[in-house]
Amino acid sequence: MATRDKIIKHVAKLFASGGVDEVSMRALAKEVAVVPSVLYYYFPTKVSLFEAMYEESNRILGARRSKLTQPKTASEMLRQRIIFQLDNAELIVSVLKFYLAFRENFPKLAIGYLPDKSYLHIKEVLQYGVTTNEFANEQIDDQSRVIVHAINGYLLEYFPHMPKGQDRERIIEELHSFLLRSIIKPSDIISTKA
Repeated sequence: MATRDKIIKHVAKLFASGGVDEVSMRALAKEVAVVPSVLYYYFPTKVSLFEAMYEESNRILGARRSKLTQPKTASEMLRQRIIFQLDNAELIVSVLKFYLAFRENFPKLAIGYLPDKSYLHIKEVLQYGVTTNEFANEQIDDQSRVIVHAINGYLLEYFPHMPKGQDRERIIEELHSFLLRSIIKPSDIISTKA
């Protein structure tokens, strides 16, 4: 692995675990087994290091998402994306913590701040659900953002101690079920009123 890539990989791990304050250039240099001047050769400032980590993490996540198979239903696709988020928690949490630390660099949206690309994988799910007639075609962008916030909340709550086994399956099922109830077509909701 190239030195620059090794540095970025380690900074993503440190950043995900603690955020800006947990990343020391000297400690990172020691962990990567380089002298601090090598870090500064590749990244003149700590912020440039974080920006590179953010960009690389997003690139890796995009490449991994592009390899996901196309499920038969949007419901299955939503479950797949929840599992993807859990499976890639370290990278996603590093991106989230970058975003939280440098929020002023992102545009404010009507329903809060969120990097542009961060909700596109859920927007794909909702658009697919409209084509399969599973979901209503209403406010897809806003719904995508809210869903991403919900999933990311789980990641931030549990990381770095991600649930395993039955706990993980329970969280996937509960999150999937909750999100489905919020996006299914209103005509598909069975009324409980007598």
